[in-house]
Amino acid sequence: MKRKKVKIYYGNLFLLIGFVLILVICVIFLFKRLNLNNSDSKKESDTNNYKEVESHLLELGYNEKEAEVIVDNMSESDIMEMDKKYDKLSEYVTKKYFHIENMDRYLSLDKEYDIEEVIMRVNTNIDKPFYTDIKKIEDPSNLLVLVNKYNKLDEDYVPEDLVEVENGKYMRREAAEEMKSMINDLKSTGLYIQAQSGYRSYSYQEELYEGYVEKNGQKAADAESAKAGHSEHQTGLAMDLSIDGTLDESFGDTPQFDWLSDNAYKYGYILRYKKDKVYMTGYAYEPWHYRYVGVEAATIIHNEDITYEEYCVKYLGLY
Repeated sequence: MKRKKVKIYYGNLFLLIGFVLILVICVIFLFKRLNLNNSDSKKESDTNNYKEVESHLLELGYNEKEAEVIVDNMSESDIMEMDKKYDKLSEYVTKKYFHIENMDRYLSLDKEYDIEEVIMRVNTNIDKPFYTDIKKIEDPSNLLVLVNKYNKLDEDYVPEDLVEVENGKYMRREAAEEMKSMINDLKSTGLYIQAQSGYRSYSYQEELYEGYVEKNGQKAADAESAKAGHSEHQTGLAMDLSIDGTLDESFGDTPQFDWLSDNAYKYGYILRYKKDKVYMTGYAYEPWHYRYVGVEAATIIHNEDITYEEYCVKYLGLY
């Protein structure tokens, strides 16, 4: 059986192709025209918004140069909510971690420190007296929870995943596993170390703090111990380490401390209360107190040699 030959009418085919091409070109042209119109409209809108924002700043008393810097570094909504002129705002607004909400507090410290230090001090709240403006911790089970003299745990908070590290000392499961590994690896070097104090309940911390007050007075107690609800030990993420059952600054002169300084971050731990940052943490130097934050955060804190408060400002948006 012979197949029928299919005739191809090239003239019609070319006409069809030409029609399709013209249609595509028209669609592209219309698309570009619409985008151009939208772009022009957006530019016009942006220009009008810029003029409005700039005008608002000029009315507040800023000069044109200051207004330009402020507009380039602040959101339109924040600028339009401003109802007064701030001295040095054009200098502060270009700095990292700046927040307009804190501007009055920044200025209160401006003559004492450079701008970067002012911003860090205010954002960590240490421009305020300790144990003032206390915030309730909303997510206490977060491994990166910040517990200090400005952030408080509920009285009834108890971690759900506490497990024993050794000798009846408990921590949350993830922190405990890493602490066990760290202790075992340190011991493998021939040095001795032991878990001295891990999880503490709110009531136990309350008794401990009151004992410090009775023995040494309020001021000394506040430097050495946390009030109930303000202790990292209640999170189940902190452990005090010892070589002889005591906890004192002499631990900082031991080879165990040297090993921890070089290696603790590899297990997700940081030295929480540094010798040169007492003003930041609110606690006396504690070379024995280690806090679990995970390897990623601990590595950053180790490499930058910063406190956990500073880490929270720089990487968690604390202010």
